[in-house]
Amino acid sequence: MQLSDLPPLPEKPGVYLWKQGETIIYVGKAKSLKARVTSYFHAEGKSLRISREASHLEFIVVRDEVEALLLEANLIKQHRPKYNVLMKDDKHYPFLKLTNEPFPMLMIVRRVLPDGARYWGPFPDGGAVRRIKRLVDRFFPLRKNSGFPMKKRRYPCLNFSMGRCLAPCVDRADPEAYAAAVKQVENLLDGKVDELFASLEAQMRQAAMNQDFERAAEIRDQIKAVQAFFGTTQQAYDVDLGDLDFLGFARAADYVVIQLYQVRGGQMLGRTSRFAEGVKEDSNEELLSAFLRDYYLEATPLPPLVLLPFAVDDQDALSEFLSSKGRRVEVRVPQRGDKTRLVELAQRNAQTALESELKLMERKGDHPGLKALAEVLSLSRRPYRIEGYDISNLMGEAVVGSITVFEGGRPKKQEYRRMKIKGLKGSADDFYSMEQTVYRRFTGSLAESMPLPDLLLIDGGLGQVRAAKKALEKAGLDIPLVGLAKREETLVLPDGRTIELPLTHPALQLLIYQRDETHNNGLQFNRKLRTEKALKSVFDGIKGIGPSRKMALLNHFSTLEELRAMSPEELARLPGMDKRSAKAVLEALSTLG
Repeated sequence: MQLSDLPPLPEKPGVYLWKQGETIIYVGKAKSLKARVTSYFHAEGKSLRISREASHLEFIVVRDEVEALLLEANLIKQHRPKYNVLMKDDKHYPFLKLTNEPFPMLMIVRRVLPDGARYWGPFPDGGAVRRIKRLVDRFFPLRKNSGFPMKKRRYPCLNFSMGRCLAPCVDRADPEAYAAAVKQVENLLDGKVDELFASLEAQMRQAAMNQDFERAAEIRDQIKAVQAFFGTTQQAYDVDLGDLDFLGFARAADYVVIQLYQVRGGQMLGRTSRFAEGVKEDSNEELLSAFLRDYYLEATPLPPLVLLPFAVDDQDALSEFLSSKGRRVEVRVPQRGDKTRLVELAQRNAQTALESELKLMERKGDHPGLKALAEVLSLSRRPYRIEGYDISNLMGEAVVGSITVFEGGRPKKQEYRRMKIKGLKGSADDFYSMEQTVYRRFTGSLAESMPLPDLLLIDGGLGQVRAAKKALEKAGLDIPLVGLAKREETLVLPDGRTIELPLTHPALQLLIYQRDETHNNGLQFNRKLRTEKALKSVFDGIKGIGPSRKMALLNHFSTLEELRAMSPEELARLPGMDKRSAKAVLEALSTLG
């Protein structure tokens, strides 16, 4: 693209999208669209390469820099352009959610919704969030088992009998007492431990004065539990620091680590860390801005102060954006005192973390196929996580979708998935089945439990690849994908282009390995379904074989051949069987030939 090809650009704030065909390759924001976009044609390195690779440019005018920052963040999250810095690792980290109801409950969720509820997170340490949830469930009497929104029950559950719930679901709860318990939970999650201790101690003294010693002992246990939790899992700092976040940054050539620490009420609550590679052409300011954009798009609640190791261009806009989410937030670089020492601490830890990551990579070795695959497909980074997709059926029966996961070029079998294809009419339809499999993966329960991949590998040709692309578009995602046609082992791209590689090429070898794994995963499930169907049809109508005996046989035998190999005496000795029923089953099998 040439400078003369640009559309008329206003001198107003907005977001611009460099596109190659229909694919967005870069999203950026600007105070002045005209000045920023035209600067690409006078730059060097990545900026000049983007302008030359793009076929055209689109832009959106907004009211101010804050709106531009938010729109840019959402567009990058949705489209994942190959030239944008992605400092988010795409795991759906858990949040704690206090529901917006007269009698709220505390839940662990993976999404922040605009539903009026209170959220805390994200929590990079899943174990920590579960420990906090267990602490609240045990010592604070909020409801736990009556669903969201709350459903009425006929009888209270065991938690009520154990004193762990006020049972609003059966109208046993005093609204004031429940609201007080909710406030205590909020104080705990906000890090306002001193306020929580003061409230609990006042309640304990009042219960003792009323000679309700059992209640006083319960509150004493609450206090001890909170003290133990904060004493063993938190690091105390100066209480005068209040609530703040501070960041550390470390870089070595093509790699970077950024860490964010949370302090609430003078207590260290947690740390979020991101490691990224392939950032040689990105400035420190771009990398830090990308991290701040990705993290604070969802993080909640926010502190009044965020401390950076160095200044970034959109610092003021970021302050205004964060302030628009609730309380006033200042983003700045500390110059002296305790706050500079916090940032220095974060810097040292980030440097240590980066050195550890580099040593780990060196010790493990890096799969050569990943780097080769990034070069062949022109990806912005190595596709560390690849998901493989295949459709399996035998003679049009038991059509199933198969999903495999490779990380670092190695199978991650605990994350393999299979699904039955729904809604097929007549004969099998591979394109429809592929579209359904991909769509259900990224919109159903799997979307909540599995992180987004860096690349999709589709077993099949252009039809299957375009069906998968259509499913991604329906799900609102833009993830790179490639097909692998079986006969010629040719790579197929969504735009119809093909890439032929020698069989010894490390990228092709890796794709073939995963393609075969995906095919076998689906085939095993397909055979299982067909066997179950065959066994069920054999047992239907056999005199003396009712539902319980049928289930026992299905659980014991996986194929008809195993069953045929049994003698009447052996079969009769199985649980629930006798000589007459064993003889009836084997006679029915003999008629099948």
